[in-house]
Amino acid sequence: MSRSMTAWLEQQAAVRERRGLVRSPVTRLGPDAAVDLASNDYLGLATDPRLAEAAREAIGRWGTGATSSRLVAGTTALHLELESELASLTGMESALVFSSGYLANLGITTALGGPGPSSWPTSIAMLR
Repeated sequence: MSRSMTAWLEQQAAVRERRGLVRSPVTRLGPDAAVDLASNDYLGLATDPRLAEAAREAIGRWGTGATSSRLVAGTTALHLELESELASLTGMESALVFSSGYLANLGITTALGGPGPSSWPTSIAMLR
């Protein structure tokens, strides 16, 4: 690798470090450090102190659980507030929060697909 490429990579690494964007497979499990090979913490928020504080505030306001799904218990003010914030964040007129990852994937594939043959299986096969 050329010296200029190495310098550029080091510069970019320093920028990520300053912005707090450096990620590592090493995580804390209580007092111990471990390499987590099965994490879904893609954004590195599992131990973010800002998120922990927001969670404490939310528990104080809303309790520790919804007691049931939106389908069964109905829409709450929190659902509407979240959807309004997401719409504002994305610059859209409105937003809808799905109740599970499965339903989100189902909604996306249904919306992007259409009648007739689909290119999804071909695209997925190409990834293998």
